[in-house]
Order: sequence, then C-alpha cells, then structure tokens
Amino acid sequence: MVSLFSDLWYNFPLMIPDSHVHTRFSFDSQASPEAVCRAAIARGMPEIALTDHVDMNLLDGGYGYFRPQKQWEALVNCRARLNGRVRVHIGLECGEPHLFRPDLSALLSAHPYDVVLGSIHWVGHRPVETADFFHGLEFGEGVALYLDELARLAEEADYDILAHPDIIRRAIFHRFGWAEVDWTPYEAPMRRVLRAVAERGKALEVNTSYRRRGMGPPGPSVQVLRWFREEGGRFVTLGSDAHRPEDIGADFGEALAMVRAAGFEAITVFRQRRPYEVRF
Repeated sequence: MVSLFSDLWYNFPLMIPDSHVHTRFSFDSQASPEAVCRAAIARGMPEIALTDHVDMNLLDGGYGYFRPQKQWEALVNCRARLNGRVRVHIGLECGEPHLFRPDLSALLSAHPYDVVLGSIHWVGHRPVETADFFHGLEFGEGVALYLDELARLAEEADYDILAHPDIIRRAIFHRFGWAEVDWTPYEAPMRRVLRAVAERGKALEVNTSYRRRGMGPPGPSVQVLRWFREEGGRFVTLGSDAHRPEDIGADFGEALAMVRAAGFEAITVFRQRRPYEVRF
C-alpha cells in the first residue's frame, strides 16, 4: 500500500477520489467522459474512476449496450486531453460477475483496466432495485436470498470493489418504505460476505446514491463497516454512483464520517487493479 497524498488534501471531503462513476458508455447515462472529469476537477478531486456498466445478464436493460473498444479509446483520449489535471482511472462495473466469469475474463484481457466493480442487480429473475424483488417473499426470505447471491459473488468473482453491497435497500424502500435497515438479524450471512471480501484482499464500497434518491444515508451502515473491519477488511472506497456530472462526489462528507466512525483511517483507490491508500 502506498500513501498518495498528504493529510492536508482531506480537510475537504470532495477531494477524496470518486471510485464509481458512469458515462454515456453506460446504457443509463448521457454524460460525456470529459464533462464528468471536468466536474471532478471543479470539485478539487485528484482522481476519478469511470466505471461503465457491463451487463451480461439477458434480463438487464443494459444487455448488449456496452462497447468496450469505443469506451477505452474515448477514455484514453479524455485522459490525454485533461493533461494531468485529474488522474483518470478506466474501469468497469460488471453485474453478477460470478455468473459470467469466462466472458468477463475475455473482456479484461483486452485492456489494462484500473478497477473492476462487482455488483448485484439481479437474483435469478428478481430485480434487486424494485419492489418486484419481494414478489411472493417475506422480508426475511428476500434478504436471505439476496445475501446468499452476494456471498457467491464475493467468494467467486473477479473484482476489486464490491459495489453497493446493500443495494437490496432500494427494493426494501420501494416495497416497505424503509430508508434504513437493521442488519443485526442477518449478521451471520452478512459477515460471510464481508469475510470473503476481506480474505481476498478486495475493497468494500460506501455508496452515496441512496441519499440523493431519498432513500436514507450512504451505505452500508457503520454497523456493517465495523463488521467488515472485525473480519479483517482493510480497503474501503467511496462511490457516488453518479450518472450525471453534477452528482460527482455527492454526500462524500457524510460517507467519510461513517468510514471514520467504523475505525478506518484511509480510503482506497485502485490503479492498474492495485489498491493505494488515501489517508485522512
């Protein structure tokens, strides 16, 4: 691990790198890479990771949309035009990567990506972002089903950052109207996920998109972050999950306070798929 910046950088939360951002190469964004990067520069960020969706699941709305060569060329050109004003990392967010390991391996072999986010958007035919996820399921049954799939990803997939590990909160919000979740009844299956991330030397993301969606604070909660640390977890990243330039770094001050409350002393950023420490 290498310390990249002095503590003075981090008197201002927006100067912490954003490790989860989408551009027009994601099916659900219209943002140009340059507009996104210039927004990061305006906020004083030293680094940003552009992590467009790779959706290999036939059920997903983004299936077949991603064009890896076009994305790579555009982001390399953007990096060159900005001439070092912000360090641009080129990455991917792959949905259900444990289910598509050969295809993802072939994709990653084509270019030297900086970071790979692994995420869950579907559990079988159930979309984890809508109320439909709980169709025919009690609350506890749905959460258990989700955490089992998340554990498979954490244990089996090729990824650097486990993105929005509590994304099931979106389905919970839409189905039950709850903005926060007490994970205590599900501590054992959640710790299984966190233990796999920790033992494999991967990072856990604190995702801030819940706040601007009106779904409560960034997540996972301080409770879950503490469990991660107890399981030996070392690496935590912050991700806005922004699909618009104006959302870059949104609510990072709150997320940083949560990370510190859980006992972590640094945020992690990935370069060429290696973790580097950004100390507070």
